[in-house]
Amino acid sequence: MKPSPSKSEFQDWLILVEDGRHVLLGRHSTPTDEEISRAAHALAAQGIGGWLAKGSGHYYQKRQQYSLQKIRSLAQSQIPWEVAETRFHDIRKEQ
Repeated sequence: MKPSPSKSEFQDWLILVEDGRHVLLGRHSTPTDEEISRAAHALAAQGIGGWLAKGSGHYYQKRQQYSLQKIRSLAQSQIPWEVAETRFHDIRKEQ
C-alpha cells in the first residue's frame, strides 16, 4: 500500500490572471497543448494577462501553505508575475 502523498507531492496545474483569480487545469495530470492554447487565446481575446503555473501543497486546505511556480506566460500582462502571485495568496487568505 502506497503511503498518502505529503504536502509537497500534491501538484496542480493552473492559470493565474493578473488580479489573482485562477482556474485549475487538473490534478496529477499535465494539461494538453490544446488546453493551454485555448486558455491563452481566451485570455488574449479578453485582454487579460495570465500565466500557466504549477501549484504545490494542499489547495483545498486554505491554512496550509500552497506555493506557485510560474511555468510560462500565456497572455501579455500589464503587471509582473509577483503581483499576481501575491494577489492569489491574498484571495486564499480571505476565503
